[in-house]
Amino acid sequence: MRAFLLSALIAVLATSCGGPATPSTTSQSTDSHIDVTAPKVTMVMNPQTLREKGNVFFRLSTQDNVAVSRVVLIIDGQTFVDDPTAYNSYAKYFEAGSNGEHTVTVRVYDLAQNVTEQTQNFNVRIGQ
Repeated sequence: MRAFLLSALIAVLATSCGGPATPSTTSQSTDSHIDVTAPKVTMVMNPQTLREKGNVFFRLSTQDNVAVSRVVLIIDGQTFVDDPTAYNSYAKYFEAGSNGEHTVTVRVYDLAQNVTEQTQNFNVRIGQ
């Protein structure tokens, strides 16, 4: 009788502690969900035309259904920022040697590597 009670007690404890007889109640929605939604980005540059040496500011508003994981800013084909912290404000200093029209592209990635890209132009006209 003692062996039977001990055996029954072990079976009850094993089941209540998550043994194989316990059905899983944990949802696996994040593990089984595949993120196919690209993040959203809005970029505002200030100033649009730089007339004195100084900074052009690039302010981003980013949004994703999970999380933004990386921001890349490319100015005239050269990577200016590759930020894994996904910060939303950057500045670049320009002098008269940079006069002319410039193109900036922002790429925003989420954790699943979905990407959104936006391109805009700005001008540097120092001393003109």
